[in-house]
Amino acid sequence: MDTTEELSGTYFYHGHANLSNQELFGLIFIESLSNHLGLDTTATVLIITGQPYIPVPGKMVTAIPGTSVASKLSRALLKQAKLPFGLRAWTPVGKSFNTLTMRKTTKWAALIDRYVPFVGYAMAVILIQQVAAETRSKYNLIARPEDRIAWTYF
Repeated sequence: MDTTEELSGTYFYHGHANLSNQELFGLIFIESLSNHLGLDTTATVLIITGQPYIPVPGKMVTAIPGTSVASKLSRALLKQAKLPFGLRAWTPVGKSFNTLTMRKTTKWAALIDRYVPFVGYAMAVILIQQVAAETRSKYNLIARPEDRIAWTYF
């Protein structure tokens, strides 16, 4: 089967079968964004799903406007599931790193959805480090000994 095909009104794309046209568009968008950013698709998806771009009416003025796909999904799946033994975990709340504050929560859904974009950011940092290490190694194989990069420089 081809990488992209139409099957009885649905689409097949890179191993994903029975896709609607909206799902196909989403997969192509994520793939294209990942390629342009130079990130792994999983990191890109985690970063995007953690962004608060879904409008929410009736939020307090001091609250961060909007909610994320991760928040909607985790709260729908986990309902009111609480952390065991009355534990309260610190979670990051804020739209950007300079407005970030930490708040405590007892709910699994809040814990998961607030950390989703940060897992994506961490994956991006790890990916950049891996690329830097591979670049240094390949460069050192090709470069003259006096031009090589010492391991401590990276």
